[in-house]
Amino acid sequence: MMKALPTIEQIKHNKALTAFSVVFVTIFILLGFWQIERAGFKASLIQEFELEQSKAPKAISGSFKQWSKVFIDGFYDPTQQVLIDNQIKDGMVGYKIYTPFYYEQDQAIFVDRGWISQGRTRNDLPNVNFNATKSRIVGSLVKPEKEVLAGAELLTNEWPLVSQTKSPSIIQQAYDKKFSDMVLILDPGSQFINEYVALTPFVITPTKHYGYALQWFTMSLVLVGMFIYAIKRES
Repeated sequence: MMKALPTIEQIKHNKALTAFSVVFVTIFILLGFWQIERAGFKASLIQEFELEQSKAPKAISGSFKQWSKVFIDGFYDPTQQVLIDNQIKDGMVGYKIYTPFYYEQDQAIFVDRGWISQGRTRNDLPNVNFNATKSRIVGSLVKPEKEVLAGAELLTNEWPLVSQTKSPSIIQQAYDKKFSDMVLILDPGSQFINEYVALTPFVITPTKHYGYALQWFTMSLVLVGMFIYAIKRES
């Protein structure tokens, strides 16, 4: 038979244990509902992502938002490229290639030309040079997430630069131009693209958030069970 629930007297007699259990059960439940809220938010973002990706590319303008499909007429500068460090693909370490692209009169944007593997050593940088002429590029706009940055040297000082961040606002410090806060990820099959990495809106999916919520709710139930067991054992 199921043990009877603790009486009011038993609970009052164990104030410290009761306070500890109430606080942490409340925290676990709140964390569970927070994860459910995050799952709903991510689900709405996925719908927005899929909607933007389903549209035909349009000429770039300042009104476009993240994940919009655009095309741009201009030219690359392959002499001043940036390698984004510590990029993993299929278990291999490598770089993302950022190449500056200039268009209209004074507009500039970094173009993500895909992934390239690391050399034998950290000093053996891959060859990313190519001959560029005026061209039209097509891709998706993304706004790199803010990162927790550590260390004094975020950028090396020889071309191609090696960067510890994807942030255009930091990388542009190596140039005499102001760049868009968006990055354009080239469509697969584009000219001058390297190994394409599929575009995803975020790493943690709504399903994972629901899973985390279940874990928090389970932990709250376990703690309630431990509390009841401890109170009954002392009585």
